[in-house]
Amino acid sequence: MQDLLEILSLAYKKLSAENIVLFLLLIKIVFCALGGLIVTYSHSLFSYKWLRNNFNLYVGITLPIIGLVITTVIGSNIALSIGMLGALSIVRFRTPIRTPYELVHYFSLLTIGISAKVDLSITVVLIILLSILPFLVKKFSTFKFNKSQREGKLMLNFQGTMNEDDLKKIINTKHLKNYSVKVEKSDLNISGLATFENNNEKDIFLNEWSTKITNYNVDLDESN
Repeated sequence: MQDLLEILSLAYKKLSAENIVLFLLLIKIVFCALGGLIVTYSHSLFSYKWLRNNFNLYVGITLPIIGLVITTVIGSNIALSIGMLGALSIVRFRTPIRTPYELVHYFSLLTIGISAKVDLSITVVLIILLSILPFLVKKFSTFKFNKSQREGKLMLNFQGTMNEDDLKKIINTKHLKNYSVKVEKSDLNISGLATFENNNEKDIFLNEWSTKITNYNVDLDESN
């Protein structure tokens, strides 16, 4: 281990100033990628299993890197900052945001990258905090549930592909609270939020739409 550190130290001393900047940027990129992956995976262990699919793991890795690179490129150049702001203003997520949690998760990943540009110690603290937060929330929610002895509504976030007739039918169900639709060729891709008073209502809904819904996750909303 000591020999490896000596080799790295010698290699670092031989690098030019420009190469040192690139070397440090590479370290920060790897750090941000690992941090975003850790945060995303830790959240997937606590009721957010949909974060564990390939798409969301990819987002978890790349968003912190994007935040770091944007912050690095802009630097202290005011003119470039304004130009970048204009360019980024026309870029937005085409995938509908299903819950406020999902939006906060995306902002958290971007903040990891932005903070890495300023100070890695801040980034470490942020990654640790974001990683243990789901555990703390789950513990608090369990305590609250035991104290209140009441059940909240079940929330079901889902995505599916269906035709126009099926879409008209599902949006008229009493359980559907909000939804968004995206046209893909001849099919309609729907993302929505449905709420249920108990598991029986949820199971009936899933049985009816099992052939149309491609993925979903269920959470307990104790605020109701």
